[in-house]
Amino acid sequence: MARVMIVDDMVVIQEILVEILSLKGHDVIYTANDGQQAIDYFSNNNNPKPDIIILDHRMPGKDGVTTLKELIQIDGAVKVVFVSADESARNDALTFGAIDYLVKPFSVKAILTLIEKITN
Repeated sequence: MARVMIVDDMVVIQEILVEILSLKGHDVIYTANDGQQAIDYFSNNNNPKPDIIILDHRMPGKDGVTTLKELIQIDGAVKVVFVSADESARNDALTFGAIDYLVKPFSVKAILTLIEKITN
């Protein structure tokens, strides 16, 4: 079981991921609608830390690559899976520390397999 944080401005994506991950025994500890919410949560030492962060790229305010850089600055060991329909962000995401990159729309199997690989 993994503790997961989901960062995506599309609430429907958040809801689908929460449902899928919960059914498989994972604990979604926080959902954020933008990068700044994710940074605020993650930088508060009173909050439980996720094992994995699922991070979208195109969001209002702070985009995924900027958010990724800040998360890595806070904790260099954080495991971030970047998800985006924008393939142009792949190189930056992987360069700046994402452990993997999934192109939206991705399959349920793809995200579950990836989380299992990361946590085992």
